[in-house]
Amino acid sequence: MKAAVYRGANDVRLEEIPVPAVGPGEVLLQVEACGLCGTDLKKITHGDLPPPRVFGHEVAGRIAAIGSGVRQWRPGDRALFFHHIPCRTCELCRMKAYAQCPQYLRVGTTAGFEPAGGGFAEFVKVLDWIVQEGLVKIPDSVTDEEATFVEPVNTCLKGIRKAGITPGCSVLILGSGPVGLILLQLAKLAGGSVHVADPISERLEMARTLGATDTFCIPPTEHPSPTAALRQAQGERSARVLDWVRQQIHSRGADVALVAAASAQAIQTALDAVRPAGRVVLFAQTRVGETASLDVGQIGKLEKDLVGSYSASIDLQAEAARLVFTRVIQVAPLITHRFELNEIQQALAVAKSPSANSLKVIVKPHPNGTDR
Repeated sequence: MKAAVYRGANDVRLEEIPVPAVGPGEVLLQVEACGLCGTDLKKITHGDLPPPRVFGHEVAGRIAAIGSGVRQWRPGDRALFFHHIPCRTCELCRMKAYAQCPQYLRVGTTAGFEPAGGGFAEFVKVLDWIVQEGLVKIPDSVTDEEATFVEPVNTCLKGIRKAGITPGCSVLILGSGPVGLILLQLAKLAGGSVHVADPISERLEMARTLGATDTFCIPPTEHPSPTAALRQAQGERSARVLDWVRQQIHSRGADVALVAAASAQAIQTALDAVRPAGRVVLFAQTRVGETASLDVGQIGKLEKDLVGSYSASIDLQAEAARLVFTRVIQVAPLITHRFELNEIQQALAVAKSPSANSLKVIVKPHPNGTDR
């Protein structure tokens, strides 16, 4: 089969590799669509993991084969998967910190090599513990492309729950890429008044379409190198955001801020923008070792909470699927680009460079398949 194989930092090659053999309790899924996730993009760009691997975990497809002992699935069934499932019994699971569970950290799907998702291939093997609890049936009324959003919607829903948004809350979202736009919809569903800031005005148009109360286009930074001029420009951008927050939301700041941009500067901007005893949730900061300069007095003296949220929660699997399958959360409008597997380089290039006309990138290993 064809697969996009990661061979090192910024080195992904289209190769012919064996179709994974299915063992007892396992399932082979023909990949019909796979979303390109920012976390995979970071791993590829920075070479965070040793090669070779096949990435891609926002997967929807059709079961091609089942192993012995599999009773609840049949070839031809349409399914998506969660590639991480916790043990539910360890101390961390009892605290509901599922993403930190040692079992959860074991990836349970592979197209070959070390398990790493496997969606950027024609077929992916789903290991037994994922078949048991992480495989979800796709209704006939839902397209494969829509189904790829169930996992990322779960991660966003987890972040919204950590934010503690209640009816009447004022919510600031920094970043209006696909994740920011999903967070926007979920925050509105929780009863929040949602305000979105981003440097790309066209993305803000989509935010308004999806229900943002108002939006702010952050001025671009004209100094690309890490100099005093850059720091000054970043400070000026933050000041502009804060002025807007105080005028459009409240003079004391927003109740909650969600950081859906990987920028370190965005963290301090979010802290500045929430009221005393407000809450900031970091959603896009997923690489251990990254640092940021923060006014920690705001966390101590002003009692602002700084909270991290990463990956999905097994407790939210059914709810995330329902929100996507019933189209309560609109995901189809977020898809701007579709690429075949042999166009993986173009797919990565578009995802790496956010632009006015790009949001979610979908890779389709079987472009001639029927997407219901």
